[in-house]
Amino acid sequence: MPWDETNVTKLRELWDQGLPTAQIGKLLGFTKNAVVGKAHRIGLERRPSPIRRTAVKPDRKKARSPVMPKLNFESTSDNTVVQKEVSVFQPMVKNIFNSNQKRGCEWPVGHPDEADFHFCNKERFEEKPYCLDHCAVAYVLPEKEEDEKQQIAVQR
Repeated sequence: MPWDETNVTKLRELWDQGLPTAQIGKLLGFTKNAVVGKAHRIGLERRPSPIRRTAVKPDRKKARSPVMPKLNFESTSDNTVVQKEVSVFQPMVKNIFNSNQKRGCEWPVGHPDEADFHFCNKERFEEKPYCLDHCAVAYVLPEKEEDEKQQIAVQR
């Protein structure tokens, strides 16, 4: 839709009322940028920017120049040395692999999202994370597995 005399007069009226350019564009059927461009071309009064500017612009040269800190030993004239108590942080080392605590079987029972979810907690079998019953499920020998498959195939 081109700009005609009626649209230009409406633009001037709405501009003088102080409406935002996006709202003027919606009322006239143009985009915000088309309204701003036309207002500039016909010489309407400029609007203040909606972006807040600071009153004083920072000096770019000062912002770029490095600031050298004044060190304490440079400012003192006497040769007295102040010693501060230094404590070195020593984190407590916890080895989860060689812990003395005997934990139970870690076989999960139930689903983690359910309220009754827990671990088996029976006594572990040797150095394994599971009890004897769950070790039988978790650690299947490949030869045993093949034998069982052959037996099932023969039975069919």
